Amino acid sequence: MAAGGAIFNDVHLNAVDAKARVSLPAAFRQTIDIRCNTGKVAPGLAKTLRMSVNSALGCIEVSDGLNIADTEEQLTAHAARVSEKTGELMSDVLDELEAKTFPMMKDVSFDNDGRMVLPERLREKAGIDREAFFVGRGRRFRIWAPKVLQDRPEGESEEVLKELADMIRKRTGG
Repeated sequence: MAAGGAIFNDVHLNAVDAKARVSLPAAFRQTIDIRCNTGKVAPGLAKTLRMSVNSALGCIEVSDGLNIADTEEQLTAHAARVSEKTGELMSDVLDELEAKTFPMMKDVSFDNDGRMVLPERLREKAGIDREAFFVGRGRRFRIWAPKVLQDRPEGESEEVLKELADMIRKRTGG
């Protein structure tokens, strides 16, 4: 569910420093602020992102507080449907769904300037070292190591890949 049209769009290439800190793009911070002030997000989670590695693609998938709240609602609704259909206890179905969904996720907070530390486990699995490429995908966004995305062009659209190449060319002066 979008919050009045507030979605993650555009692409950004940001540096990652030696302490694994990266700046969340300002446009993404603004989107998070709008989305997380709908009354649906638990207090204190407005500046918390939930991250996990997409093993098939090799990038980090990121959800904000609103997407997390929506996911929780969807899991509960799905568990109710399964329970009604099978006669299994809804709490058992929900436990199983949550066990498949949440264990490999990491909560990451960012400060008022958008600085955050990418967790080591996620950075290593996604191959992120000196640069992080942010790709808006509507309700969520992805963080890529530029080289990983270039090696896996099926991960994003051709336009996104061209934009990444242009950003790298401008950054390196080539």
